[in-house]
Amino acid sequence: KKELIGAAESMYRKIVKPDTLTEQFTDTESSTFEQEEDVPSRQKCRRWSFISFLGLCVALVAYAYVRHRQQELTHAASVREALQELLEARPAAARELERQRRQLADEAGEHKLLTKTSLQKYEDPDRSDSLLGSDFWAEIYPGSAWMRPFLGEGDWDSVFKEMESLQTLGVSSLVMGGLFLGQAGFAAFFPFLNFVQGFEQPGFFNWFWRLFGYPGPKWKPPVQSETMGQQTYNDYAKRSFGKAFPNAFFDDYVTGERVPSWEDNENHKKGVAILDAGVKAARSLGFDPISPVRRMEPRFAFDNEGLAELSWNGFYQFGPKDIKYASNGIWGIKVVEELMEKYNTKGEVLGPLMTDSAFSAHLTHDNELFHIDMSALEKYKPITGYAALGGRASFKQEGGRLKTVKMQYNGSTFTSFEDEESDKMYGRSVRSGWRMAEASIIASLLSMTNLVLHVKDLHLEIAATFQAVTVNAFAENITHPIRRLLDPYISRAVQATNDNFKLLFEYNAAEFSLAPLPADEQLKLIQDFIDNRPLSLADMDMTRYGKLRGMNASFSSKEANEDPSKWGWRWHYRALSVQNLYDDLISCWFELYYGDAEEQDHRIAEDKDIQVWWSEMKKHLHPLKRAVEKSPGWVSEKPTAQGLRHSLRTLMVWLSWIHEDVGHSAASYVYNPVYTPMCVPEDGVGVPVASFSFNVAAYRGFVFLERSVLLDEPPSFWFDSEECSGMLWWRKCAASSSDKSLQCFKTFQAGLEKLGEEKAFSECDKTGFYSCVDRVETAVSS
Repeated sequence: KKELIGAAESMYRKIVKPDTLTEQFTDTESSTFEQEEDVPSRQKCRRWSFISFLGLCVALVAYAYVRHRQQELTHAASVREALQELLEARPAAARELERQRRQLADEAGEHKLLTKTSLQKYEDPDRSDSLLGSDFWAEIYPGSAWMRPFLGEGDWDSVFKEMESLQTLGVSSLVMGGLFLGQAGFAAFFPFLNFVQGFEQPGFFNWFWRLFGYPGPKWKPPVQSETMGQQTYNDYAKRSFGKAFPNAFFDDYVTGERVPSWEDNENHKKGVAILDAGVKAARSLGFDPISPVRRMEPRFAFDNEGLAELSWNGFYQFGPKDIKYASNGIWGIKVVEELMEKYNTKGEVLGPLMTDSAFSAHLTHDNELFHIDMSALEKYKPITGYAALGGRASFKQEGGRLKTVKMQYNGSTFTSFEDEESDKMYGRSVRSGWRMAEASIIASLLSMTNLVLHVKDLHLEIAATFQAVTVNAFAENITHPIRRLLDPYISRAVQATNDNFKLLFEYNAAEFSLAPLPADEQLKLIQDFIDNRPLSLADMDMTRYGKLRGMNASFSSKEANEDPSKWGWRWHYRALSVQNLYDDLISCWFELYYGDAEEQDHRIAEDKDIQVWWSEMKKHLHPLKRAVEKSPGWVSEKPTAQGLRHSLRTLMVWLSWIHEDVGHSAASYVYNPVYTPMCVPEDGVGVPVASFSFNVAAYRGFVFLERSVLLDEPPSFWFDSEECSGMLWWRKCAASSSDKSLQCFKTFQAGLEKLGEEKAFSECDKTGFYSCVDRVETAVSS
């Protein structure tokens, strides 16, 4: 409150400027009269004006606080209303089967699974027999003792004491109470990581400050001569949390030492410090914060409506149906059900997923059947109570889809996916037979996508290294054409990767959120894949990616993806189309700065900055180093126009487009544990509440963070010219419309918008597994 009053007084003085209010009359008598007669009255006027202004500020704060608390207290009801609107859009047959499963669970005997019905015994603050105690919900509001630690205020004792109190009520009350408390806490915590420079934070005062230019531009130009430094991941681990990891790659791979000054980091750093304090406080009591997530009980029935309500009650920053910030909402449930109905699969989910989703990135083809092989994951020991990863599946092309013809898992083979016994058990929310195999294969696909493709390939092997090397190499020439071209694709990669590395593998948040494997098993898996399946940038090029998997080029054509009678490899067609746009952008850039094709290699060879940068790239960016060694026809030892074009278009499409496919678009799967489970209990019974709710919280608060997107208005410093207008806070600058470098980028953006009109791209957000083109991030920045 003191800070508010001080800020209000300062703001008032800036606006009213009381020291300069005296009017400068040319008439001497008027000036003398003003000074001698009206000064006291004007001072009183100004004093009352300030008091009125301050009163308005306090009234607005009080109103905002009351409204915020009302929203918190009524959130369970608002979640139910939002879900009702969303879930009524689902196919009627799917909702009926779910109603039957809910009814069977509600009628079960002693060992009941939770459902939407029984959830109210925990949620409703007006119930005298609440299983969380009569006072629990009264303390879930902004500013309460339980919430203050999530804001960096006060200590964590009150939270731990409440957890001890809940434990006396039983395991179920402990897990459920911890879940709701955590969701409310991380709603309060959400702004620390989500809101960065240039992004508007909700609230009246944020609206007011926006009148004066807050929160500033999304992009700020690099600072001349400023570097980010460079360190191995083990150097970072030793400096940040005092330990080293035994895996060799931690000493081989590099990241930046610090976040550059043009990327704001204060809120982000505060957020990580809050988490540090919470973990430290827990560990000082001999308590591992991840241990409650390993609890197998309570469990939920296969009840999508109840699970959605469970995982959103208490979180008030946005709702389950909102396409907001970087969350695509829980629409994946409806998308899967509509595909199952469209293809009449009688409950089988894997085929529809492989037909349309990013999981198809793992497909291979043998000229007859399509295959996925997750057997490389079988040797890693899962977290106790969870099913092992692994398995294989085969598909045939039938009409416009891939139809599952075989599944193999845990020594069993299935070729029929209509089994009366499995269906009966599934109706009781138990997976068995082919359904158990399918769920485990889907969990393996998610693990391979999240842990290997997303974290290992994009974050650890490429993004952070690429940013650090590029910033350092061009530090003395920040207006270099290549530095300006790459600026969108290196944004915040070190900030995201370093902190994620700490959260995932020091605080063990990798467990469940990346795979149902202990953190040390995940690190072993990463090392094994680096050793046995080394990543080459050449093999990531979309023009080669399909060939290496035996895929016919016709699968990735526009015709196949628009013909309902043919199967089109949608994921690859989308990525290839965007990569082609990047190729055009780079070619346009090279023609502008390095001349015609005949002279480009010569001028690149004479560019000392490119030579230094390329040398550092080959040394530290291991996928590029492998490509130079193994694919000399694709990229050469020395930088050439063709080699640079191949390398940069591949990096750009993976760092922006494909990162979106495996990052923010994961909402379709993370929020959807009935059809796309990330973690499958080994007995097949229900959905463990703790691991599911943890995954939702982890992705919603730490992965689905809003950052700059490809279709944002680009900043002027990326280009050759600048035109500015306005004054003070309202001053705006942009590149001249005649700027040729701007035209290169605008042509790329126009091409992306055009692609967004095609079916393969427009089935997105609420209607597909992918983000729409206007929401795709530029970089691995979250």
